[in-house]
Amino acid sequence: MLQRILLTILTIITLDSAGQVNTFSLPEGRTRYTASFQNYDNIVVVEMMLQDSIPVKLIVDSGIEGIIITDTTLVNYFQPSCFRKFKLSAPASTRTLDACITSLIKVKFGALEPIYTNAILLQEDLFSLESFIGTKVHGLIGLDKFKNLIVTINYDRNFIRFTRPSAYEIPDNSTVLPIDILRGRPYLNARVELDNREIRDLWLMIDSGANHPLLLETDSTDKYKPTASLEATIGRGLGGNIPGEFVRSGWLLIGNWRLYNIITSVSSQYIAGNPANRNFRNGTLGSGALARFEVTFDYQNRRMILKKGAKFNDPFEYNMSGITFESLSTGYNIFKVSEVIYDSPAFHAGIHKEDILVSVNGKAAFSMDLGELNGLLSRKPGTIINLTLSREGEIIFVKFKLKRLI
Repeated sequence: MLQRILLTILTIITLDSAGQVNTFSLPEGRTRYTASFQNYDNIVVVEMMLQDSIPVKLIVDSGIEGIIITDTTLVNYFQPSCFRKFKLSAPASTRTLDACITSLIKVKFGALEPIYTNAILLQEDLFSLESFIGTKVHGLIGLDKFKNLIVTINYDRNFIRFTRPSAYEIPDNSTVLPIDILRGRPYLNARVELDNREIRDLWLMIDSGANHPLLLETDSTDKYKPTASLEATIGRGLGGNIPGEFVRSGWLLIGNWRLYNIITSVSSQYIAGNPANRNFRNGTLGSGALARFEVTFDYQNRRMILKKGAKFNDPFEYNMSGITFESLSTGYNIFKVSEVIYDSPAFHAGIHKEDILVSVNGKAAFSMDLGELNGLLSRKPGTIINLTLSREGEIIFVKFKLKRLI
């Protein structure tokens, strides 16, 4: 299943004091450092240390700047150190969200030299990251914090490598793509064949913190309207669920690499307002596409290097059940139905929002993680799924076959 988490902050203000070390570097004499990460449906989660004593899990997100803390306990802890309050605009909403900037915090990540940087505290955890990822997450860290190093993400082996620019060598059989860095975020040109066979050139933000393959913002694409689509919630932002559609584009061309039948999220409400506020982009390239490669970001030389990965030729699939689950407890793996798509197998089987999952094909839900559960529901058309659910204390048994919805 395409786990639909779209993490976007519109305007982030970085206020690191002059002379402070606020971007990561390698210790003198060391040319590279490799760390493992936890992979949640192609979302990269790393473990860091704040103030030498607070372990945290942060999403590595090229779509934001700086460090954003969403965990309410940590927000309350660092609240006294805030020195400036401001408001964030929310995608798909007219509301704003209160936030503040802390004084300098020490951040340590593995063998890299520690940094001293401000953090942004969100006063409400509207992302609900834990619910949609299925693990404890305290916030996000922008890729810009590593901009002086070359960063390689290997989604097949779940490692992230940091290399001193002078020691980096471009891998064989890879493609080098030019990118622009605007407000700390990477952008590139790509080409897509839409579902109506029209070919468009796109200006895309590269967003590793959103695990859709491709998202098109129709207010910046000449009001493109799909010929065949599935209406659903395409993501979650600061304003809550983001409505839109899913379509299958013919192909997406990134440099010399072509991805076929790519699932594309389409929305006119993803980010409202002046296109200049999002650098006139047409949409975003998410980790659902990036994970088909070993991806290297070289901010200093404004380039991205792609090498084909093990999943390059895997078909793009969307949830074939029509159910979206969210986690109620990452410790005990309790899953609740948060959405049922109309006319889907789950809809016709009588599954309701708020139903609690007990088992899947005889396997207890508490023994699974959210990624495994979503994978079972996206595997193969015709697969028979038996679910045991709890609804207001009553045990319910349902059975249905998976079916491609798009």
